[in-house]
Amino acid sequence: MTPENSTRMKKFTDNIDPVAVIEQEARAVALSFGVSTPDDAAAALVERVLMRLGGGQLYLPKRSAQLQRARHQEIRARFKGNNVDELAREYGLTSRSVRRIVQV
Repeated sequence: MTPENSTRMKKFTDNIDPVAVIEQEARAVALSFGVSTPDDAAAALVERVLMRLGGGQLYLPKRSAQLQRARHQEIRARFKGNNVDELAREYGLTSRSVRRIVQV
């Protein structure tokens, strides 16, 4: 196993508390916006998320999936019917991939 694979496997096996992650990120955002009580803001957000989603399972797609969806939307918006090759070059895709994206 390479060191990179070892690190990747560790990420998947760590027991990460999603509520703690949300709270930490909310606190960081509150601080970056100059909120005077970032701990209170983070706690309030966590409480609201738990109230709305508590007890259920939550799937969070990878960031790369979100970026791919945005790229596909951009390609669809820019598609004119005759510019498949141009879009393929611009986005580093094959013409076939662009055709598949715009047909969806």
